[in-house]
Amino acid sequence: MASIGIIGAGTAGLHLGLKLLSHGIPVTLYAEQDPAKLRTGRLLNTVAHHSPTRNRERELGVDHWSGPHADLHSVGIHVNGPQPFGLRGRLDSSTIFVDYRLYQPRLAEDFVARGGRLEVLPVDVAVLEAVTLRHDLVVVATGRNGLTSLFPRIPELSPHTKPARLLFAALLKGVHMQEPISMIANLVPGHGEIFEAQVITRYGRVPSILIEALPEGELAVLGQQRYDADPRAFEALLMDRLRRFAPTTFERVEPEQFGVLGPMDWLQGSLTPMVRQGWARLANGRCVMAVGDTHVTNDPVAGQGANAASASAFALAASILDAVGMDRPFDEAFCRDAETKTWAAAAPATHWTNALLQPPPPHVVDVLVAGSQEQRVADAFVSAFMVPERILAACGSPESAAAFVANSRQPAPAVSPAMDAPAWQLPPEEVVVPVARVH
Repeated sequence: MASIGIIGAGTAGLHLGLKLLSHGIPVTLYAEQDPAKLRTGRLLNTVAHHSPTRNRERELGVDHWSGPHADLHSVGIHVNGPQPFGLRGRLDSSTIFVDYRLYQPRLAEDFVARGGRLEVLPVDVAVLEAVTLRHDLVVVATGRNGLTSLFPRIPELSPHTKPARLLFAALLKGVHMQEPISMIANLVPGHGEIFEAQVITRYGRVPSILIEALPEGELAVLGQQRYDADPRAFEALLMDRLRRFAPTTFERVEPEQFGVLGPMDWLQGSLTPMVRQGWARLANGRCVMAVGDTHVTNDPVAGQGANAASASAFALAASILDAVGMDRPFDEAFCRDAETKTWAAAAPATHWTNALLQPPPPHVVDVLVAGSQEQRVADAFVSAFMVPERILAACGSPESAAAFVANSRQPAPAVSPAMDAPAWQLPPEEVVVPVARVH
């Protein structure tokens, strides 16, 4: 039986490893550090997993956090310009936010429990060559230690040559969370975006914030000024920007309690979106594949990075399983074919993300306006917003956008009385994260 090595224990590596294990393929996962150490480390992201990824998690048997305490069914989108307007839609399939300091260690435990081998081994290019001699195929699912340098940038698929946004993300205290569980996207022309969500963490469910700041806008200071240099001053600055640019979040802030939840519960940085070649030949003649962020790095503005990583991992798993079934070697021809399929899985998320990094065209604004006036359009839009293939088909042209609005106005199929009422029908109430949760 073919032996597969995976460098990196993030979403792409874990989903690929678990999928291959489920088909009896021996897999070794090489992690830079013991995944259990992530539990006490710094916030890694504020990642959303949307319905296609959640379906893959159910298939893998790793849907550990679902339930009415976690599933998000409602999304608000607010355009905060000279003439502000907004919509609130109900998702046809729920989304979930789970702190990766819970998610990745738990999936690593699942991987080992199911017979996978986990080895803590920092891998650079030299070590990678040695690792390739242990396996029939090695997949690189991390960009650490210079490994991304193996996979050249593809210019025609990578329109950005520098970061499009400056980022600040944090778990918060002193913010009343919306019930039912909701996400809010504040689109601020000329300044960027502010996303509020609710994340399942070791503290329970808590509010989160993601600032996507245009470098020339008034949100940029939140990505430039270090939080830990003066936390109180930074929190005052953050509260001011919420007041000015995210009023529906600010109105639920308790000023005397407001702040970052704990000293490790924030993240700042930036990245350059990029598509790289999906395979490489090493000096020893062996070929390696890239998957996840190593292959395609997306800005988090669309909330699609982990979803694209999972989709591409499943696509690569299918290619590996086909090769094993046909006794096909993992050579350059295999890598080229597999790259085509993993890019097809990741491409919609990349195109959607790059679209969101640009000002919306008039026909997309028209859809948003229609959603602000008609609930059926709002529901259809936010449901499509979470799935790149759907939103690209809906808003790819003025004609498709007009057809999307027209189709959305049609009555939805009747819901069987035997079905449980969806979470968004529950009566509203509010919850505040107490200051005591910091300790």
